[in-house]
Amino acid sequence: MNSSHHGLSWFLWLLFLTLPGLAVQMTGSFDSGGGVSTSENFRVAASLGPVGGNSSNGSVSNNGGGPVTQPSVKTLTVTASPASVSECSTSQLSGVATMDDATVAMLTGADLNWDAPSSPIVSINSNGMATVAAVYQNTAGNFSGWYLGAVGSNSLLVQDTLPDNYGIYDSDGIADSWQIQFFGLDNPNAAPSVDVTGTGQNNLFKYVAGLDPTNAASVFRLRVESVVGQSNQKRLIFTPRWDERTYTPMFRTNLVSGTWITLTDTNVTDNGTERTLIDTNATGNTRFYRIQINSP
Repeated sequence: MNSSHHGLSWFLWLLFLTLPGLAVQMTGSFDSGGGVSTSENFRVAASLGPVGGNSSNGSVSNNGGGPVTQPSVKTLTVTASPASVSECSTSQLSGVATMDDATVAMLTGADLNWDAPSSPIVSINSNGMATVAAVYQNTAGNFSGWYLGAVGSNSLLVQDTLPDNYGIYDSDGIADSWQIQFFGLDNPNAAPSVDVTGTGQNNLFKYVAGLDPTNAASVFRLRVESVVGQSNQKRLIFTPRWDERTYTPMFRTNLVSGTWITLTDTNVTDNGTERTLIDTNATGNTRFYRIQINSP
């Protein structure tokens, strides 16, 4: 009797649930916030907690059972547009995230977090705009961006398109390439009047003469010798001598005043980086000599 009664109750309970027009409210929660779904016979109020930040596996679950998965980033590709720019200009950075469910997210520069870039990229703002510096030759700078725990890296080519002495060391008479080669970027020791090795020859002279400004042994030397058996001749020997420069020997009879006169009566011989010339008309009691150097 009891088993029959229980069986009838179970049947009637099912029948009760399926009566037309009956509204049954079912509520499930995934934490907070969400939406409501309805049909003719039922209403479901469900909510999903806030989605954001980084997740190791992108998985959350509801109170009612099965897991609800959130796609995570599988790969991140970051790019610069344009990928090659003129020095002292800008390039817009952006990215593409491929999720583990094969969906793709197109990301603006503002969607990503950017690491500090390498030179000649000097900065990347919050919108992903990269600003580049002046260069003395075509140079690539590296940059990296982050999105939901994934990182992507790339490079931006900066082209040497402006005249030398632009932007880095101003127009100081020395080529940027020479200053960067020996002193790096924005180094006060690269200024024309500086002599870091204490040789008495400053950077401007060393640049013109083709010297190494960081090497105390790299100096321009000129010596004057008598010519045996030739009282009216003097031998001038100087080093270093470079093929791409021109050297003009000059003289005057007073060290502190007067006009420097170009020597025209000379015999010239070269031995590697050393040049010897003879003043064949060294008359008078006193003569002072100098070598005028012109660089390309």
